[in-house]
Amino acid sequence: MKVLIISHESDIDGMGSVILGKLAFEEVDYILSETPKLPDLIQELYNNNRIHEYDMIYVTDMWLSDPWLTKIANDRELNGKFYVFDHHKSAIEESFDRYPFTKIKIADELGKCCGTSIFYEYLQSNNYLEKSKGIYQFVELTRKYDTWEWKTRYNDKEANELNILFNILGTEDYIARLFKKLKDNPNNFNFDENEEFAIKYKEKQINEQVVAYAKNIYERKINNYNAGIIFVPSEYRNDITQYLRDNNSPLDFVMLVCLENKRISYRNIKPDVNVRLIAELYGGKGHDFAAASNILEKDIDEIVDILT
Repeated sequence: MKVLIISHESDIDGMGSVILGKLAFEEVDYILSETPKLPDLIQELYNNNRIHEYDMIYVTDMWLSDPWLTKIANDRELNGKFYVFDHHKSAIEESFDRYPFTKIKIADELGKCCGTSIFYEYLQSNNYLEKSKGIYQFVELTRKYDTWEWKTRYNDKEANELNILFNILGTEDYIARLFKKLKDNPNNFNFDENEEFAIKYKEKQINEQVVAYAKNIYERKINNYNAGIIFVPSEYRNDITQYLRDNNSPLDFVMLVCLENKRISYRNIKPDVNVRLIAELYGGKGHDFAAASNILEKDIDEIVDILT
């Protein structure tokens, strides 16, 4: 079976679905992207006719909207071959779950869902992937980190360590290493001695960097909220947010400007602030507590103004 996985490029949730797909199927291609780029990507797959070359196509941790949902629903060649797995509330609010091939799930008995956990459930229910303790552990660690329940509900530091390992390795090496780890030992997931050493060293480095970056916050009034604007590498965005929460920051939310990937991440500091609505003002999407938007050309002048 020839499979294509299109997944989110920015975090371990996007990588998790790719790793599960490689464990479940022998022939897997994958494309990593962002939700705003997804329509153009689907258009390109139609233009070069690659979309009909695969036995199955899975879109994970991203949502697809009309007119593409309607087009795919009416494409007889894709019937039963194209699926979307997502966990963003806005996808349900905009009725993107009205088609049988869109599997959108916000939460279950374990807590909040993520793209990897929803895809895992699909693979299990269709007997594409055998049950194993180690793979389940990996899925749960990914889910806990992506939903931040590792901190708010479970206090599971291993989930945070998995994300640190991703930041150490980078996208391709993370996929390759985690695939091999689970392929070789599907019944037990743990970090080896070298990984543990690297994680501890990186964690110390992150803590030092977070304190330094948190000192350089530009405060602005946005939508009647006290907003903090921080220019930071993307790998530190969640750690800085948690640092501000733990230290009772007076800010309502933060905009984390990541110039290396031209993205702005939005994170709430006060729990009653819905940053998805803030992100949507800038053409973005996401969750109520964590969202993102692209940095557009029209935003450059404002960024320069902040820096000067």
